[in-house]
Amino acid sequence: MDPLQTTYADGMARWVEGMIPDMRTPGEDVSRNVETAAGIGFGKVAVQGTGDRQIVVSAAATPFVGITVLDTTQLQDSYPQYATARVRTQGPIVVQASVAVAAGDLAYFVPATGVITNVATDNTLIGKFETSTSGAGLAVVNLS
Repeated sequence: MDPLQTTYADGMARWVEGMIPDMRTPGEDVSRNVETAAGIGFGKVAVQGTGDRQIVVSAAATPFVGITVLDTTQLQDSYPQYATARVRTQGPIVVQASVAVAAGDLAYFVPATGVITNVATDNTLIGKFETSTSGAGLAVVNLS
C-alpha cells in the first residue's frame, strides 16, 4: 500500500483562512444557509442571498453579511451548497489579504470579486487589520 503523503512541514501553519485567532470578546457569529452552487470557502466574504438567512459569494450591490468561519467537521475546504455556515459578523478572523496591509489599516472588501484589501475606492468597509503582511497573505481582520 502506497502512503498518502510523503513530505511533511516542519511545523503547523500559524493561521488558516477562516480561523478565529483568539477568544476575546466581542465576537459575534450567525448561521446562514449556503446558496452558491459551488459552496463558499472558509475565510471568504459572504453576502445576502436571494432568500432570508441565505448567503452567496460576493456579488456587486449585495449587502455584506460577514466572513465564513473555518469548520473542521466539513469534508472539504468549504461549506457546500445547502450547508449551514457559521459566519462571523463582528470580532477577529483570519482572511487572505489581496495586497500588502499594515496593522491599523482599514479593511474593505471588493464587491465584484470578494477580495479583501486596504484600498477604499469603490469598496465596502468591513473593519480594521490587526496584523501586517508584506504582500498578499493571511492577516487578522477585526470586523466591526
